[in-house]
Amino acid sequence: MILLRHDVDTIWGLRKGVPIVSRLEDRFDVRSTFFVRARVPKSESDWRMLLELQGSGWEIGLHLDNTDGRESLPPPEWELSVLREHGLVVNGVTPHGAVIGWNNPPVNWLVMDRLGLRYMEGYGDPPSTVKTLVINTHLSLDLHYIKRYGVEKGYRFFKSDLERRLNVDGYASVLTHPEWFVRSVGVQGSGVYAKAAKLAMTLLGLRKLTRVYELFLSEYSSFCMRYIDWVMKHAQS
Repeated sequence: MILLRHDVDTIWGLRKGVPIVSRLEDRFDVRSTFFVRARVPKSESDWRMLLELQGSGWEIGLHLDNTDGRESLPPPEWELSVLREHGLVVNGVTPHGAVIGWNNPPVNWLVMDRLGLRYMEGYGDPPSTVKTLVINTHLSLDLHYIKRYGVEKGYRFFKSDLERRLNVDGYASVLTHPEWFVRSVGVQGSGVYAKAAKLAMTLLGLRKLTRVYELFLSEYSSFCMRYIDWVMKHAQS
């Protein structure tokens, strides 16, 4: 079983990338989970799109900004309430690292756990006291494999690790970011060269996720599911 995760980090990813991802998945009769930051949707049409996705079978989860419960930021409970107040059914949570960073993974787990959701996914080993079901850390198709190794080699390494994870754990979770279906994921690094390379690759249509994700779905669609589907199967076993 392969759990499909898409982190919606930016308005660009929401408005431009999510429709591409959902159309691709619909072609293969696949449904996945979009984890959305509470601050990303800006308009009623943004929220309406998410509600329409939910109504068509996709799952919407919370992509949490305040991962260590920092008092200078709105509390995690507020982030969850924003999604729910707009009619979204939220069963799970994942951490977003760009706001605070990965400075305290044990605390991240405890903060997510206190939301009382059905499942969570993060980094490192969670404290033994957490009550929320923990899903194994994902394989990042875009930011790890394609960005680091390129499309062909990256996808080959990804498949090797995916098969290994399936054989060992019986399931795997796969992450992409919808914005990289519109823009190039670029190359490793954050300097001037990396930024220039990303712009050039975007203009040339290189290292975008659309084709490689389509290839992945053509090979693995029968194994793919939303996070909540796996959670429900796990609860029944």
